[in-house]
Amino acid sequence: MTNKYNLALIPVKASNAVINYAQLLSNIADDYLLGEHSLPHVTLYQFHANESKIKSIWKKAKNELAQTTIELTFETFSCTTSDNVTYCTSLLPDKRDVLMKMHNTIADIINQPVKPNYDPHMTLINTKDPAYKVLVRKLSETYVPISDIFILALGKSDAIGQLTEIIHSCA
Repeated sequence: MTNKYNLALIPVKASNAVINYAQLLSNIADDYLLGEHSLPHVTLYQFHANESKIKSIWKKAKNELAQTTIELTFETFSCTTSDNVTYCTSLLPDKRDVLMKMHNTIADIINQPVKPNYDPHMTLINTKDPAYKVLVRKLSETYVPISDIFILALGKSDAIGQLTEIIHSCA
């Protein structure tokens, strides 16, 4: 059976802090609200695979990545849209060059192309409210940057990219 999976980095201790920021925007959230049905994460690669291949993919990822843990700091918010209908609010990590290398390695492991528009981030919410930037700007005024150790994990994703279940992790 083919499912949607996510090789991602998950926080060791800061999950609640990240979810708390998402909850502050919950009144405008649409389908994606971190913490309600999803776990905080930085996607390295989302992909479809047969369930029988997951152990092998996990083993390769652990063995071939130069590192399976990384300390990340999220200092700024990102407000983006690709269609002017659904707007995403995310936190942007430092060490984006390292995350790009990890993405490239995983693309090779799962025999998928490197995504030219790969943009490491941690999504808090998506919304259809075009005035969301006002709330995000207000939230950013009191935002305290989040730093944590993030560990490699492989889990299931839903149709909109939420990490919903951890299958393997380097914990």
